[in-house]
Amino acid sequence: MSIVKVTNASVVYNKGSENQVNALLNATLEIEPKEYIIIFGPSGCGKSTLLNVIAGLERPTDGEVSVNEENLGEMNDDQLAKFHCTEIGMVFQAYNLITSLSVRDNVILPQMFLGISDKKTRRGKADKLLDRFGILPQANKIPTQLSGGQQQRIGIARALINDQPIILADEPIGNLDSKSAANVLEILKDLNEKEEKTIIMVTHNPEYLDYAHRVFYMKDGRIEHEVVNKKKKQRKVEKKNISSSRNNEFDILLKSFPGLSEAQLHLLMIPFKAKVLSEYLLTPLDIDRIQRMEGFIKDRLSGKLVKYEFRMMLDKSFEKGGVGLDERTAAHYSAETEKIMESARLLRRDFKGTAEKFNLEEFELKVKLITRYLTLSFAKNIDERQKARIEQLVGMRLKSKIGKEIFMKAIDAPFKEGGAGLDKRAVQKIARDLEVILLVNFGLEEKK
Repeated sequence: MSIVKVTNASVVYNKGSENQVNALLNATLEIEPKEYIIIFGPSGCGKSTLLNVIAGLERPTDGEVSVNEENLGEMNDDQLAKFHCTEIGMVFQAYNLITSLSVRDNVILPQMFLGISDKKTRRGKADKLLDRFGILPQANKIPTQLSGGQQQRIGIARALINDQPIILADEPIGNLDSKSAANVLEILKDLNEKEEKTIIMVTHNPEYLDYAHRVFYMKDGRIEHEVVNKKKKQRKVEKKNISSSRNNEFDILLKSFPGLSEAQLHLLMIPFKAKVLSEYLLTPLDIDRIQRMEGFIKDRLSGKLVKYEFRMMLDKSFEKGGVGLDERTAAHYSAETEKIMESARLLRRDFKGTAEKFNLEEFELKVKLITRYLTLSFAKNIDERQKARIEQLVGMRLKSKIGKEIFMKAIDAPFKEGGAGLDKRAVQKIARDLEVILLVNFGLEEKK
């Protein structure tokens, strides 16, 4: 029996108006008791909205949410208030502690809402939790006198005071240093493994995904796919919301990068793509500079660095936190990175209107643009027949009709044998660039 069931839930603000916002779209998932679930995705993708819908803090515009087989949409305000006190414990990124109350009283507060009047009972439960998390000596202080890690432990104690079976954690370590974050993550892990609490955590950090039994990946308000952590396999879960085209995309990438499993591709995502692109650009450099470059490419891919900032960090001296490339090399690597990212974005961009102007299908225009980039970069002196043949093969590659090896053989083969007749060096560069474009395109942030 599922403890949480979300069926086609959507949250739409300003519906029907020009500034309509689709915060959540047709989300469907089921969570069983004692599972550790992570909802993962970039900022603004709908993670917190989904969590609020499960908590009953927000009613979906469409769809249903059930917890312990009770439909939250059928509850009135009083019933929802009781539900919050007895079924759901919330842990927030910003702690949400009341600064005018002591640490102990912050933890006790949910007991008072539940109507437990015996002060000794309330204090005893609170002190037991505070002692468990190592903050009992600070019980009489106000929260602002404590560190961020201590305040988050207060928040967890408050979430547990009514012995709720489900703990919802919204970016619980987003404001913490690495040591405090590790401490909070271990607490949540123990709550799941030792006390059999159901944990549902929101995060945008891929480093924490191994804690979960299952990870739901979100983008643009939708649950795109689900991955089971085989190391913590609790049960076999049928994967949902994975389209055939998505499976084809995985097949292409897995064949192009042997030894990488589907789960690893999901779990590594931006860091893995940054690693591949770094090695692609920086093979001649020493390992320290490659690692430094990898970090900056990761930030560029995720949108944390804009174009000119990325360029500056490549040129900045290694001692001052940059990669320490000379100006010419930094400009070259920056330009190559932007070309790859721009080519990857071409596959996602809406070209319908532009294609119609040229009497082309949208996909046909994208193929022409990708082919133009590849040929201008690596095969300028080819004739129109060769260009048309490469364009045909690129289209087949993008549609998953051929794999990397067949693509390479085809552009290498003589023209009379159905190939493009390119030299070996151009073949290798075009094939490599196209594979990197396909990889970077997977889950690429839509930022300039």
